[in-house]
Amino acid sequence: MFIVFLGMGTSAHIFVIHTLPALPIQYSNEPFLKNYLWYIHARYDPVIMLVKKILCTGFFALLFLVLCTMPVLAYSPDATDLYAQGNSLMKNKNYTQAIAAYDNATALAPDYYEAWNRKADALNRAQRFSEALAASDKTLSLNPEYVQGWINRGYILYNLGRYDDELKAYEKAISIDPSSPDAWFNKGYSLAGMKRYDEAITVFDKVQSLDPNYPNLAANRRIAEQSRDAATPWYVKNALTLGIITLFTVPAIAWFIYVRKKY
Repeated sequence: MFIVFLGMGTSAHIFVIHTLPALPIQYSNEPFLKNYLWYIHARYDPVIMLVKKILCTGFFALLFLVLCTMPVLAYSPDATDLYAQGNSLMKNKNYTQAIAAYDNATALAPDYYEAWNRKADALNRAQRFSEALAASDKTLSLNPEYVQGWINRGYILYNLGRYDDELKAYEKAISIDPSSPDAWFNKGYSLAGMKRYDEAITVFDKVQSLDPNYPNLAANRRIAEQSRDAATPWYVKNALTLGIITLFTVPAIAWFIYVRKKY
């Protein structure tokens, strides 16, 4: 980064020097020197102008690249340490202390959206659902394109019984990152919970194409199939068989009745 700024400074210096209006040349009274200077000026003036244009273009190109590629300033070391501490506490299911750690992290870095999201997760696991949703709101206000934030929001909405909104949260995550197997899996799980089994199975197949080794995928797909079959009325499942039986039975009964009447 130091080299980049040094280059910017040098380019800026050259840019300022070479874009100042050209000062009149103070020629000497000596004829030879005067003619020589005039020759140099006339001979190389087009080259000097070209160099000026190149330097100007280079300066602005360098400035543009620096502005586009300059990384976002990292969070403070104390904030990241607290975030890591909170994650360790979450693994041990110590949600109360984890929440406190994330609170301290966000106090040091209010725009630390990952810490806000983990706080929302900890509050959700601690069954403090309304507070969890508020922390989720904060997360997504800081970074609306945060896929994990939308997935986590879906978990919270599920626990609040807002199943339609839960599904929308997963669909939002998919719209941001269509290649996220987590977002697709949770959408499938949500659809299965809403008894939309055929849609759920289709979504689980999508997860299979993205990550064949996704945990518990096969089991959830099998459960969705079993639940669909159990929810389907027997006469729908056996419609083809019933149709064939009816096709042969009705004419047979009609013939039997006709024969009885005739004799």
